[in-house]
Amino acid sequence: MKSFASLLVFAYAASAAVVWDGRFSNYTTAADFDKWSWSNQVGAYQTYIYGNLHGETASSWLTLGSQFMNPATKNEKQGVKVKINAQSTWNGGPMLRTELLPQTTNSLSGHLYYHVSLQIPTVNPPDPAYEHQIVFWEGHYADIKYGQLSGQNGVADTLQVITGGKSIWSVQPVKGTWYNFILETGSPGGLWVSTGSSALQKVYTGSLNGNGGTDWHVAGALRLPLNGNTQVINETDIYYSGIYVEDSGPTTTP
Repeated sequence: MKSFASLLVFAYAASAAVVWDGRFSNYTTAADFDKWSWSNQVGAYQTYIYGNLHGETASSWLTLGSQFMNPATKNEKQGVKVKINAQSTWNGGPMLRTELLPQTTNSLSGHLYYHVSLQIPTVNPPDPAYEHQIVFWEGHYADIKYGQLSGQNGVADTLQVITGGKSIWSVQPVKGTWYNFILETGSPGGLWVSTGSSALQKVYTGSLNGNGGTDWHVAGALRLPLNGNTQVINETDIYYSGIYVEDSGPTTTP
């Protein structure tokens, strides 16, 4: 006979639902990213934000592969490498950007758990002298940023989560290490973090500021100009996997 506690756990787990799934198992090749358009909104992602002034397609900047996935991630066969270079100017610049946004009719607002795993790689890592916005909302619940913030001087080899204009978690990232995040919106709200295959732990409790919505820039490499000018750069890469949103829980395994 099952215990009352085990029945509660089963009932709780059964009630959780993935309200948007951005894991890359349903993508066969990077060319699948090119199928999306405003008149043909297919797939899990909108793919219109990338350097397109030289005839590039979305798949010019996005590469799929198991080597770009956190090997601890469940229910996923591959991750994505997102890159920028000196030709990644958005609408003429000066910022450089390649980003993926959810393709969904769900509002993605209220009390939800946004999952994402990312890696600053050992090959072609972002330059810490620049500010890189790598996960953010237009409504800015919370932003995950790397590098020196605008208006500051020097070099900041720092990965941090910012909400309401303040940093609620930061680390000097180990290149080649996977960092797992859950951004909990609504009430009580908060931030969950782990590395590698470790279970995520809540490191911050409190409201994440912003209005949310579907305009969630979840897998991106956006580099802001330094002193008003974007210098010529070599390729910069960031890896992503384990991206989805659930309505309860949260699931704390990567």
